[in-house]
Amino acid sequence: MPNKHYDTLNGLTLEVANHTFSINTFGPFFLTQAILPNVLAADNPKHIAVMSSRVGSIGDNSSGGSYAYRASKTAVNSLFKNMAIELKEKNVVVSMLHPGFTKTGLDPDVWKMEEAVEADEAAGKLWEVLKTKNIDHTGKFWHREGMELPW
Repeated sequence: MPNKHYDTLNGLTLEVANHTFSINTFGPFFLTQAILPNVLAADNPKHIAVMSSRVGSIGDNSSGGSYAYRASKTAVNSLFKNMAIELKEKNVVVSMLHPGFTKTGLDPDVWKMEEAVEADEAAGKLWEVLKTKNIDHTGKFWHREGMELPW
């Protein structure tokens, strides 16, 4: 996540945008591309999940800001939704995940939020969500509490 000062309408630069997309969008895509033969060779259930963020939802955007971060998460959702369509016939479930506010080094302001949880709690809840998903749920965007998020 870029420094909030540089991820604004007037502060965003091509360098910041490229860096953010390299990490949040293209990194997960190319990693998945590299491990895809192993996923396809695995026993069922086959599942690919990517860590996204609710800020990647266009339909849920009511706060604006965070231009590069928000767009990079929207883009990763688009890539993995596309992947879900292509891999459905191979019985691979693809999920996009929102961990909720999580106490990490990503944004120091999160540590002050009452609803923020520790990383292990967010990961555990996301794991529980993933265990309930099958091919009928492929290509969906999930909150750590189990609800589907809008695109």
